[in-house]
Amino acid sequence: MKSLIIFICSVAMVMFFALGCFKGADVSDANYSALQRVNKSLVLTQPPTSLPDFSFEKAGKVAFTNESLLGKWTILFVGYTYCPDICPTTLAHLDHVYPELTNDDKTTTQVVFVSVDPNRDKAEQLADYVNYFNANFIGVTSTHKQLWPFVTQLGLSYSIVEEGDTDDDLYLIDHSASIILINPKGEFHATFKSEVNAQGINNVDMDKMAIDIKDIQDNYNPSSSD
Repeated sequence: MKSLIIFICSVAMVMFFALGCFKGADVSDANYSALQRVNKSLVLTQPPTSLPDFSFEKAGKVAFTNESLLGKWTILFVGYTYCPDICPTTLAHLDHVYPELTNDDKTTTQVVFVSVDPNRDKAEQLADYVNYFNANFIGVTSTHKQLWPFVTQLGLSYSIVEEGDTDDDLYLIDHSASIILINPKGEFHATFKSEVNAQGINNVDMDKMAIDIKDIQDNYNPSSSD
């Protein structure tokens, strides 16, 4: 029987929140308070924090690294293509609000799906999966050695759960459903926490998120995080 493999790092998560990493952002106190009143699932980071160096892969054997985040706003979440509920729901909802996200000659907002199931999810398959929902979405993955520190730095987690005795491919992955916002300097800027909806699925309120992201972008001051 396939051994249970667990990647949850609860102690690190507790320390992450206890140290007060989530407090404010590159918006004024008044704007921060207004955003919090409208969407209590929004947690802004003060100051925005740098991400660890990483090198993921997307389709075409193209590297996706820290530099791929520069000059763009990035909406990022973790999951896997075999996910039965959270991932397809999130991608479908992101596709719904995508036209509301800012993409013009001054601002680009990219959506990145990070697969935490590198055993089954290869780069080409990931591209087909995310592009089914939206041709502009990006799918990336890497080894667990790369994925785990990246995911935990964002306050997220995942664990591979044993499922079945005869087929190694029959397993599920428990993973965070929250969505991360990364600013154009490649810094961890905000978290949109997931909540259980009427169907019992963890997801983020996309309409509120789209409004908040627009407010954050409008008030963003890149020099304040230097």
